[in-house]
Amino acid sequence: MTNNDRDRKKTNRPGNHKTSDPAVTAALVSRRGAILAAVITAMVGLIGAVLVALINTSAQPAKGADDRGTHSRSSSQSAAGTPQQEDKPAQTIPEQVKLEADTAVDLDVPGATPVSAPGPNGDLDLHFDGSNLASNRSGLFYYHGTEQEATTQCPKIVSEGKGTVPGPEVIFTGGQHCLRTSKGTVGWLSVNDVKIATNSGYLVLNYKLFR
Repeated sequence: MTNNDRDRKKTNRPGNHKTSDPAVTAALVSRRGAILAAVITAMVGLIGAVLVALINTSAQPAKGADDRGTHSRSSSQSAAGTPQQEDKPAQTIPEQVKLEADTAVDLDVPGATPVSAPGPNGDLDLHFDGSNLASNRSGLFYYHGTEQEATTQCPKIVSEGKGTVPGPEVIFTGGQHCLRTSKGTVGWLSVNDVKIATNSGYLVLNYKLFR
C-alpha cells in the first residue's frame, strides 16, 4: 500500500468529517426558542403583578390613618349633635307639716308633729294662732330667693342676722322665710297653703333644715 492510499483511507474515516443534520438543528433552535419565550412570559407576568400590587397599595389609605379619620369624624359629630349634660346636684324634697289654729311644732324632731300650745315656747319653733305665724327666739328671717338658692343664702342671712321678722308674721300662700330652730339649725320654709280663721284656720308649710 502506497502513501497515497494511506492518505485516502484516513480521509475517508467517518470521524474526520462532521456533518450537520438539518432536522436536529431545527429541533434545538425550536426548543431554545420555547424556553426563552416561557422565561419572557414569566417575567412579564411577574412585573405586571408587582405593578398591580403597587397601584392598589398607593390607592388605599393606611389603616391607622383611616381609623383616626373615622374616630375624628365620630368625635366631631358626637360633639356637634349631642349636647353635654351637666352634672347637677340632686334636690331634696321638702318636708311638710300642717298647723291647725293654736298649735305649735318642733321642727328639729324627725317627722315633726304639731301639738296644742299657746305659743312658740321651749323647743317649739313655730306657732300658728289661726291668723299669724310666730317663731321662737326671733327665728324667722325675710327671704326672697328660690328654694334652690336657700341652701346657700339662708345660712348667710341667719349668720348675719339681717332681715329678722320682729314679731308674729301675716302669711300668704307662696311666702318664704329663712329660719333658725330652737337648737340653732338653719332652714328654709314656704307657705304651701293657708286658711285664715280664728278657730278653724290652718297652715301648711314646706320646709328644709340644712343640718
